[in-house]
Parts: sequence; structure tokens; C-alpha cells
Amino acid sequence: MVNVKKRDGRIEDYVESKIVNGVKKAGATAEEAAHVAEEVLEKVGHRTEVAAEELSRMVVTSLRKVNKKASEEFIKFRYNKLKAKKKK
Repeated sequence: MVNVKKRDGRIEDYVESKIVNGVKKAGATAEEAAHVAEEVLEKVGHRTEVAAEELSRMVVTSLRKVNKKASEEFIKFRYNKLKAKKKK
């Protein structure tokens, strides 16, 4: 079981569907999203913990290989989400 260490220090379970959904929202196809999730799991599946930021970088790297435009949208979404959290 892989845990994800969030930026605020909370620990959550790794949930593959969160990656799939986020990648699809960025404009990737279901097939591309499944590929990205699978590739990321191959990289972190043996670990006990991964930082959320590192996980995001893995997603972008993998997504860039299959859909560059979606990877750019994913980066924009993550940036805007972080910016909104800082305003709170």
C-alpha cells in the first residue's frame, strides 16, 4: 500500500482513480489516462510513501509522452489549485 504525503503533511492512501480522473479532466482520453496511471503505479508501487508533488511530476512526465496538450493543461490546473489554496 502506497501512501501519499500531501503538501500540508496529511497522509492519504494512493488512489489510482484520482490520477485517471485528473488526467482525463486535463483533456486526455480514457486510454491515455489509464496508461499514465499504470506507468505511475509502476514507479511508486514498491514504495510505502510518495510526496504529492513528486507524484504530480510523474503524472506530467508520463502524460507528456502521450498527450502534450493535456500535460500542459494538467500543469495549469495544478498551478491554479495551489494558488487558490495559498489565498485561503
